[in-house]
Amino acid sequence: MARRRPVIQERRFIQVAFFLLVLLIGVQFTVWVAAHRGGREPAVPRPAGVEGFLPISALMSVRLFLAGDGIHPVHPAGLAIFLAILAMSAVLAKSFCSLLCPVGAVSEWLGRLGRRLLGRTWELPRWLDLPLRSAKYLLLAFFVWATWVAMDLPAVRAFLDSPYNRVADVKMLLFFAEPTRLTVAVLGVLVVGSVLVRDLWCRYFCPYGALLGLVGRLAPLKVTRDAASCTDCQVCTRVCPARLPVHTLARTASVECTSCLDCVAACPVTDCLAVRPPAGWAAKKLLRPAAAVAVAAAVYLAVTGVFRLAGHWHGAVTGKEYARRIREIDSPLYTHVGGLAASEARLEEGRGATNRRQ
Repeated sequence: MARRRPVIQERRFIQVAFFLLVLLIGVQFTVWVAAHRGGREPAVPRPAGVEGFLPISALMSVRLFLAGDGIHPVHPAGLAIFLAILAMSAVLAKSFCSLLCPVGAVSEWLGRLGRRLLGRTWELPRWLDLPLRSAKYLLLAFFVWATWVAMDLPAVRAFLDSPYNRVADVKMLLFFAEPTRLTVAVLGVLVVGSVLVRDLWCRYFCPYGALLGLVGRLAPLKVTRDAASCTDCQVCTRVCPARLPVHTLARTASVECTSCLDCVAACPVTDCLAVRPPAGWAAKKLLRPAAAVAVAAAVYLAVTGVFRLAGHWHGAVTGKEYARRIREIDSPLYTHVGGLAASEARLEEGRGATNRRQ
C-alpha cells in the first residue's frame, strides 16, 4: 500500500488558476463596459473570453457550423470555448466541470465550507435526489428545443445578427450588475443550499453539466478499478462528491462523474484506481492523475488555440458599434423580445427581396 494525497494538487492548481483568469476577464470587461456607459474611451480592450458565458449564442453557432455556414462572426470565441469544453469532456469524462468551470469551483468550495462549519453536508433522500437530478436534463432539452427545433436556420442566422445578440455579453453583465430582488433571492438560495448540499447547482440544475455528462459517456479515459488489488476499504466511495459506489465499479462511467479524481487520490492501494482507456485498446496504460489532468487541459487549449490562430477569436462587432449600442442599451431593441422582433423583421425583409427578384 502507498499513502496518497487527499486531493489531486494539479487539479486544484488549474481550478484556482482558471477561476482567477475568469475573475480577471470579468473585471476587465466590467471596466470596459463602464467606460462606454460613461461615454469614455476604454483604457482596456474587450476580453473575448467573456463570450464563454453566452451558451445560447454558442448553441446556435454550433448549429450553423454543422449546417455548413462556417464560423459565425458574432461571438466566435463563445463557439471556440463551447467546442473546447465538449472536446475535453469527450476525452476525459466531464472533466470541464472539475477542472475549469468557475461555477463548479465555487460550488465545490462552498461544499467544503459547509463541511468545515457543520461537520458534514446533507445528502437528499433517494426519492427526492433522483427526480431533482432530472431537472438539469429538462433544462438542457428546453434549450436544445429552442435553438435546434423551434427555429429554422434562417431564424437562427437572423437572431445571431440581431442587435440583442450583438451586445448579449453586455446584457449578461448588466443582468448581474443590476440584479432584481428575485435574482438576488435565487442566488442567495443557491449559495446557502450549496453550503448545505454539496454541488447543489451542478448536481441538480446545470444544463451544461447534463450535456457534458452525456458527452462524457463516450470518453475513452475514465477512472478504472483493479478488482484484484482492491481491498474493499470503500474510501473511494466515501470521498466521491457525486456519491457513486466507486468501490463496486470496474469502470466509473456514470453521467454524474466529473473526473475530479479525488477517489484516485484517496485510494490507499497504488494503481488500484487509475485513469485508463477501455479494455481492448492496444495501449491500455494507466495515466497518472497529473497526466490525465494535463491531457484534458491540453485539449481545451488546443481547440481555443486553433480558433485564435485562424483569426476566429475576436468578433465582428467593432468598438464603435459597441459604443453606439451600449449608449442605447436600455432601448426595447435590446431586450430578448426586441431581439426576436428584429430577427423576424430581418427575415421578412429577406423574403420580400427574394419575392421581388422572382
